[in-house]
Amino acid sequence: MNVPIITPSEIGGFFAVFSRLGAFFMAFPFINSAMVPFTVRVFLLVSLSFFVSSILGVRVPLENYSFADFGFLVGKELFIGFTMALLTAIFLGIVSYAAELVSYSMGITVANMFDPTFGVISVLDRFYILFFYLVFFLTDAYRFLIGSAVASFKIIPVGKVISFDFPSLLGFMLGNAKLLFLLSFKLAFPIMLTLFVVNLALALINRLIPQINVFIVGLPLQIMVGFAALFIGFSAIVYAMNSLVQMLISKTVILLKIFGG
Repeated sequence: MNVPIITPSEIGGFFAVFSRLGAFFMAFPFINSAMVPFTVRVFLLVSLSFFVSSILGVRVPLENYSFADFGFLVGKELFIGFTMALLTAIFLGIVSYAAELVSYSMGITVANMFDPTFGVISVLDRFYILFFYLVFFLTDAYRFLIGSAVASFKIIPVGKVISFDFPSLLGFMLGNAKLLFLLSFKLAFPIMLTLFVVNLALALINRLIPQINVFIVGLPLQIMVGFAALFIGFSAIVYAMNSLVQMLISKTVILLKIFGG
């Protein structure tokens, strides 16, 4: 009697795991960027899905599921993965929006560049995002996020009916969405305040000494002062990035608790 290497129930479990992890990795830092080739991302996702489904013994007996039931199962897995990915995307958005605020204050938004990795962004936006990636991997936060995705299969097993409090989940995600504007403004505020003082000083000079054309020196001075402020406050930016990563970890723990009911 020939025993199949992979049974139909194992194939069903693999696709369920693949659906949740695929949605989760859509916002995973660095992996979701175009710097990682698409074939590499697919290979990593398939390898991790096969590993998780094998280690955790995820099985979905396809003979007990109709096409509609299996589609509902995949939809549930996608919902869980998308929710975890959305939380990660919010914190990436905090860094990106803070960089846009600083760029606007410095006057370098006119120097937007098209990057096939991030799209049309400012120079500072790319710097902030890459620096967030660096802090993210140096603090080993990537290990925790991958571990949380794997742990979600124990908290909400494949095939289990979702029983968490949906209003609590909605309130939690909306509360974190507010952080996108609050924390990005806090991150950019010191440099924005410095540049505001420079603009105020230029306005007073232009008012007191009209013969001086401050518009000629205004933009170069703003850019110079902005980069000087970035250089002086670089350690504070490192601390802020690390705090964002730690907050992402704590928020992920809360999200898993909500999923667990």
